Amino acid sequence: MDLQILIGILKKNLLTQYRAYPMSFFVGNILTGLYTVLGAWFMYKLLFEGRLSSDFFELTKTNDYMGYVIVGSLTYLFVVRTCLNVSRSLITELREGTLEALMLAPFKRVEYFLGNMLVQTMTTTMEIVISLFIAIPFGLNLSNINLSGFIVSFFIALYAFFGVSMILGCIMLYTRDTYISQNTLFAFLFLVSGITFPTKYLPEWLNICANFIPITEGVILIRNTALLGMGIEDLLYSYMKVFVLSTIYIIVGFGVMKRCEEAALEKING
Repeated sequence: MDLQILIGILKKNLLTQYRAYPMSFFVGNILTGLYTVLGAWFMYKLLFEGRLSSDFFELTKTNDYMGYVIVGSLTYLFVVRTCLNVSRSLITELREGTLEALMLAPFKRVEYFLGNMLVQTMTTTMEIVISLFIAIPFGLNLSNINLSGFIVSFFIALYAFFGVSMILGCIMLYTRDTYISQNTLFAFLFLVSGITFPTKYLPEWLNICANFIPITEGVILIRNTALLGMGIEDLLYSYMKVFVLSTIYIIVGFGVMKRCEEAALEKING
């Protein structure tokens, strides 16, 4: 691990975030989570009149639907911010005309993407903290949170987000497209990752797909520690499952990324 490169990327991206993006971008991301929570609140209170089916408790081990949705929505906000910005870092270099210079520099992919990930984690954490205070009037109750289990689950979930971002980055760089690929993926993840309802409600084939996406289990880990108070020892199997699946994503992502970089450079020169 070359810390000099990691710190350099960290400083560069922090300066970019601070100077290039206005406060409206920060507020916009907070409103995204708020709108999701508001939609769920209106459906729960007005459409379903505060009633839940019996199988919801059997699948989630909680009757706190608003807490379930709020934690899921805030986790999804983390998914979008980290996966989106890490995955499109190289195609941004391509569009800004700096990809060739980056390839000629002492460029190390692990440090480069980790630097991007750290910046997004820092900025998104601030947004999440503010969103937590906004969500309290809608019924968020974290009195049962297991802090040690939550911290471990948080870092395991970040590892899962990083793995998915590598695959998405390959697609973006190869197709030279961000909007269609990212919006399609995030809509799919919102549907199958159990953000607002248990994945068991999905058709069988979609449920199988969800099991092979590490984000699905990552969301469950966050919920189990934040709402149900589960500890590290209760979630060891889930930790191992997310770690192994995310590692496969990362290995495949870094392997394919090199070929996508070559294809992108060929298109520039061709």
